[in-house]
Amino acid sequence: MKYEMNYDVVVVGGGPAGVGAALASARNGAKTILIEKNGVLGGQMTSGLVTGFHGMRIHKGYLDSEGNGPYLCVNYETEQVIKGIPQEVVNRLVEQNAACTRKGSASMRVEYDPEVLKWTLFEMMDEAGVDLLLDTFAFDCKMNGTKIEAIKVANKSGEQLIKASMFVDASADGDLAAWSGAPYEMGREEDGRCMPLSLYMLLGDVNLEETMDYLKENPEELHNGKIDKWEKLYNEGSPIDLGGFRSLIMKAFSNDDYPVPVGTSNEYPYPIFFIHTSALPKGYAKLLIDMAYGINITDAKELTQAEIAVRMKQVPGILKFLKKYLPGFEECVLLSTASLIGTRESRRIVGDYKITEEDVLKNRRFNDVVARCGRAMNVHSMGGGKKGEARGGQKWIEPEDPKGFDIPFRALIPQKVDNLLASGRCISTSQMALGSVRGEPVCMATGEAAGTAAALCSKNKVDPRSIDIKVLQDRLAKQGVELGK
Repeated sequence: MKYEMNYDVVVVGGGPAGVGAALASARNGAKTILIEKNGVLGGQMTSGLVTGFHGMRIHKGYLDSEGNGPYLCVNYETEQVIKGIPQEVVNRLVEQNAACTRKGSASMRVEYDPEVLKWTLFEMMDEAGVDLLLDTFAFDCKMNGTKIEAIKVANKSGEQLIKASMFVDASADGDLAAWSGAPYEMGREEDGRCMPLSLYMLLGDVNLEETMDYLKENPEELHNGKIDKWEKLYNEGSPIDLGGFRSLIMKAFSNDDYPVPVGTSNEYPYPIFFIHTSALPKGYAKLLIDMAYGINITDAKELTQAEIAVRMKQVPGILKFLKKYLPGFEECVLLSTASLIGTRESRRIVGDYKITEEDVLKNRRFNDVVARCGRAMNVHSMGGGKKGEARGGQKWIEPEDPKGFDIPFRALIPQKVDNLLASGRCISTSQMALGSVRGEPVCMATGEAAGTAAALCSKNKVDPRSIDIKVLQDRLAKQGVELGK
């Protein structure tokens, strides 16, 4: 190793969870470094173009009789269960006219400008005194008994060893937990199959007025909301989401004009298909389509093959479909694709507690709550929707009377390792419950909890299992975190 660095807290991964963890750790007095493989922070929020900050409030009804639902950026009706650092990020974007919501009170889904978010996150890290190592890949760790002594990273300067008393795994994929020997699960129980990969496509020269006219004439083609509602929001300048187009996709499949997704288990796999306008001007649109199934993204060869297949076959094939079949997209041009492929699932730690589907459905409360979640269980098909299946086989499950549920601190503590905390989508959950906690604001909230706890553990020289949970909760509450108490 070339040289060593010493910190109180090391955070691995600069996506939503890592952002929350690093800021919280540094603000609580810990000497903190954040390791990120990309050249910018934000992960899927920026590099992945997943610009819907989704789940700040309790989801109630996928769609009601008026067409209202959790995909609406103007929905403020239910209780806001995520505040703290996620709300601070939203506030900063609103101040720069870069988010479609209100300052101090986020809507159900917040659409924002990812380019503004990039510099905003750098500003926040600079203000908090977080050290950054970008374009740096963490690849292993050095153990001392049941504790991580240091992590190994590589970048343009070669290999380095970074020591600390506490570590936060915000890698999304549970990389550091796996290297440290902590047990983990992945995918569904019967075969380990994970939710699919997607790649956002940004398009120009789109006439969404024509698309909406088509949906007025063919209302059965819209699987979310009512077209009159979307048209009104669109004319008011609000972001919209047009999902569906099943018959057009099936017709294209029959004519060999739609690319068969990688790894599908169905002959004519109807994919989930969404057109977003985001915070974009008219004439632009963003597409979300499930493109690859059954991929283990922790396997470098599988991930490489999926990246190539999606970008070489899926993207041009979908573009051909749009131009030939979808009204309003005849003259569309591909402006860009996300530099980071969209992933929903990989490793989940086996923690001191596993959040279950029942916890979500029962609005369960816990004495060691460190964050809350009101997001429905949004679980995509593992092999593509069957012919005629609604929403591409996506499951949307919520309680009969949604009130939000608690995320207990124990779900952030990996078994068999004493100075590591997990945050983001690699915390301890079942696959179904992951459908709730994988939302960006929830990941940032668990990151804030992990970073705060890591700083307290480092300062007081205790491991996470010995922390005074009341002290941690009081600290989180002072930071503006909603704990439901």
